[in-house]
Amino acid sequence: MKYSQFNSILPLEDKFVLYNTFSNHAIVLDPLLKDLLNAAKIEGIDNLEDVHPTFFSALKHKEFLLEDSVDEVQKVMDLRNAVDYAEDAYHLTINPTMNCNFKCWYCYETHIKASRMNEEIIERVNKFLSYQLEKNEKLQHFTLSWFGGEPLLYYYDIVLPIINHFNKVAQNRSISTFVNFTSNGFLVSEKMLESFKETGVRSLQITLDGYGADHDKVRYVTETRGSYEKIISNVVMMIKQQVFIRLRINYTTENLKNVHRIVYDLLDLTEADKEFIMVDFHRVWQDDVLDDSDIVQLQIDEFKKYGFAVSSNHSMDNVRNSCYADKKNSAVINYNGDVFKCTARDFTTFKRDGYIDEQGEIIWENGRHEKRMDSKFKNKPCLSCRLLPVCNGGCSQHAVENVEIQGEYCVFNHDENRKSEIVMEKVRELLDLA
Repeated sequence: MKYSQFNSILPLEDKFVLYNTFSNHAIVLDPLLKDLLNAAKIEGIDNLEDVHPTFFSALKHKEFLLEDSVDEVQKVMDLRNAVDYAEDAYHLTINPTMNCNFKCWYCYETHIKASRMNEEIIERVNKFLSYQLEKNEKLQHFTLSWFGGEPLLYYYDIVLPIINHFNKVAQNRSISTFVNFTSNGFLVSEKMLESFKETGVRSLQITLDGYGADHDKVRYVTETRGSYEKIISNVVMMIKQQVFIRLRINYTTENLKNVHRIVYDLLDLTEADKEFIMVDFHRVWQDDVLDDSDIVQLQIDEFKKYGFAVSSNHSMDNVRNSCYADKKNSAVINYNGDVFKCTARDFTTFKRDGYIDEQGEIIWENGRHEKRMDSKFKNKPCLSCRLLPVCNGGCSQHAVENVEIQGEYCVFNHDENRKSEIVMEKVRELLDLA
């Protein structure tokens, strides 16, 4: 037998916890058992069976110990391939425009006022959808996402005609479909909401940049007119019509202390209404400050006190739940027909991965698609790391860019303490520790 490379032993109050990032199993150990295991790792793990057969059996059962012939890295690779090369699902993201009605200081997109998808590109997109939904026999699930820019700027001119076509061709196949938006939520109206319901729009991610005046400093119509009250009103309106809202709260050091007050503007929602909202906390990545996790937790606790589901600080799980951009059947079509894999970038033609042609076929250029899909497991330090089954070497965008720039790399800068923090996040989630 051999000791799994994906094991970690970490202190847990007056005991220790043994955790495996591939099996997602954990065992709480008394100090004596921890010392016994560490000694066996040095003297020969098979000797543990003679010293403590029950402990040895438990370690085998939970996959902390494996047969010598097991290739652990290959097991991760096989799992990754099953997830990312799945043929039964497709995720298409469309940017109908790169224009936006706000200009948030931290936004990485280049807002182009004159940008909007023209009739020719709309037709190409519809041809692509027709092919996938009518001819792709392996397809069982299709997600159509809208991004930008602000996608609701041209809802009736661009978005709705494509959704109508999507629904029309999908109805002839028993394919599950899902339509969602990433929007600032300001432009939603009662008329638009009725259209959402008629066309099957089931979910929007809407962002608030803090509470009230803090938000209005970032997202405003004019210097004297903010957007917070309008967006909150629209959020409540959509939830009451059973449109699911992921309310993303972008926090900074400056706005953090007041974000809990957002919950007081949502107290008209009933318990049934709360099934249609998830509150999601995210630090603005440019706001690089000292750890303030205790303050964040206080804000989260206020939402939970009033019965709201909160999603924050998800423990890492980048193999089983990989990013949409890591998957073979995923693409982002920009308003001008350029095609990308990732939305977290500026959409310049120079950086595109391909384009959609006149027949509605996505043409991947210069081997970019294959290169991205082949980027994982090319980085030597990842192959011996205990975090490989949950880290997956970072996202494929990260893998491609880092290998090109610096060769061997680590998304945690080879910091074993940081890796242990990631493991403890997994342990706390698994054991449901406060």
